[in-house]
Amino acid sequence: MILTVTLNPMLDKTVSVGALRRGAVTRASGVSMIVGGKGVNVSRQLRTLGEETLATGFVGGEIGSLLERLLDGEGIAHRFIRTGGMTREGVTYLEPDGTMTSVFEPPGAVTRAEVERLLETCDALAGKSDWVVCSGSSPAPDADDVFRTIAASCRSRGVPVVLDSYGNALVRGLESVPDILKPNREEYEQAFGTHISGESGMIAAARDLVGRGVRYAIVTDGARPFAAADADGAWIVTPPRVTSVDPTGSGDSMIAGMLYGLRRSWPFADCVRFGAASGAANARVREVARSSREVIEPLLPDVVMKRI
Repeated sequence: MILTVTLNPMLDKTVSVGALRRGAVTRASGVSMIVGGKGVNVSRQLRTLGEETLATGFVGGEIGSLLERLLDGEGIAHRFIRTGGMTREGVTYLEPDGTMTSVFEPPGAVTRAEVERLLETCDALAGKSDWVVCSGSSPAPDADDVFRTIAASCRSRGVPVVLDSYGNALVRGLESVPDILKPNREEYEQAFGTHISGESGMIAAARDLVGRGVRYAIVTDGARPFAAADADGAWIVTPPRVTSVDPTGSGDSMIAGMLYGLRRSWPFADCVRFGAASGAANARVREVARSSREVIEPLLPDVVMKRI
């Protein structure tokens, strides 16, 4: 089983409109909604690939209850910690030409007692997990140390951890040296107070993370080529060129694709290739993190990996 931890999920609504005009009443032609959040996306993509996964994190209020019902409807197993604060909502207004305008609410409050309950839950579930994925932002200062604590506990038990976060949650999580670290360019620069310049800078950043003890390092830059490194080498990886419909969840789909390969003992380079194809497959459709292997595999030959 692969456990995913999402501290700051949200109800992700997409509202279809003819045109969005400031200061005017706009009638929607349709509304769809899913559970948003990076770890939830990883679970969703893993389940689509046939992997056993369990999602946890924080949910609260009526929105939190709706999130749990939506996950039940998707068949995504979950065990979230209930909070006193209301889970946030995010609304994306989609215009006919594909323009998307998003508004995300601030996160609900999380208390120290709720954090402790989540840590106890993760500690119990980690012993049944092949991997633990810590993804997304922290909703409150009391939760900034959660990923670091989870990663330290997992390391002591030999359970590998993925960290894909930013801000304080990333900086503190780094202290426990996760097995896979996937910051993007901006997140790396903010965490280490440095500037990445060009492909050589991307490679240097990935190698720096490996030098800090990270087993597999990925430094991304949107849809552009990214860097991947382990103790045996480093690559500049160019994802397949696809017409992007909605890139939401592409990085999460990449992580799920890599884990799919790692669970099958594929070489790291093959896992990266499958992850890159998974991310591209996600970007070219409106659905988030639901690409089948039959959709991903035709993109594999279009992933260009240049060993450095």
